[in-house]
Amino acid sequence: MSVYKSLFDIIGPVMVGPSSSHTAGAVRIGLVARSIFGNTPEEVHIVLFGSFAHTYQGHGTDLALISGLMGLPTSSEKIRQAYELAKKANMKVTIESSNDPTEHANTADLYLKSSDGRTLSLRGISLGGGTIDITKIDGFDIHLSGENPTILVFHKDQPGIITQVTGVLAKVNINISNMEVSRRGKGELALMLLATDGEIPAQTMEEIGKIAHINQVIALGALNVEPDFISDSDTKEEYSYDPQITGSN
Repeated sequence: MSVYKSLFDIIGPVMVGPSSSHTAGAVRIGLVARSIFGNTPEEVHIVLFGSFAHTYQGHGTDLALISGLMGLPTSSEKIRQAYELAKKANMKVTIESSNDPTEHANTADLYLKSSDGRTLSLRGISLGGGTIDITKIDGFDIHLSGENPTILVFHKDQPGIITQVTGVLAKVNINISNMEVSRRGKGELALMLLATDGEIPAQTMEEIGKIAHINQVIALGALNVEPDFISDSDTKEEYSYDPQITGSN
């Protein structure tokens, strides 16, 4: 059976850089982290593993991750200026290489922080051809590819919450294509990931956010990062992967 889902998996994305794994995939890991965080972070610490750690300077993996965190597409010529752009945006970046073993050679851990104390930790893997897998979010084990619209629901581990959330989606005929739940312990904080076949309306997001014991809901669109969808001009920047975020009850 073929492992390819589309022609895109074979020819790769439109991109700047020598490697779809080290450049395009890295940009997309940064884009997902930025979108879950909600905006450009003030501080970023990046830890690179395996092949990323050994070749990131020659392949521009560090430039790609920083560019994604700033919302740039894989094809942007500005990727080469990532450090300068980060400085202008007052985003402090530190890079660290690690020899610790990981399940995949192209792995990066990102630690984001804002001036008001908000933080996010995320592990991303570049699988090749620009495809990615986000395997950890704030310590929760999860799998997020960005290929489909997805909602992340942070909630207290309580009976009935999953049923209530899926019921809200069913009322508006949104089909769930994939679901995962990860928790820190029985009755503690949990993360529910729901990938869907359609975009989640803002009203539906608000209804989910009103369910008891839900702390935060983040809706992410499908990861479209090609030039037709994102402009990185000097005067206007439009991102197709900006999130909808519903805060704590």
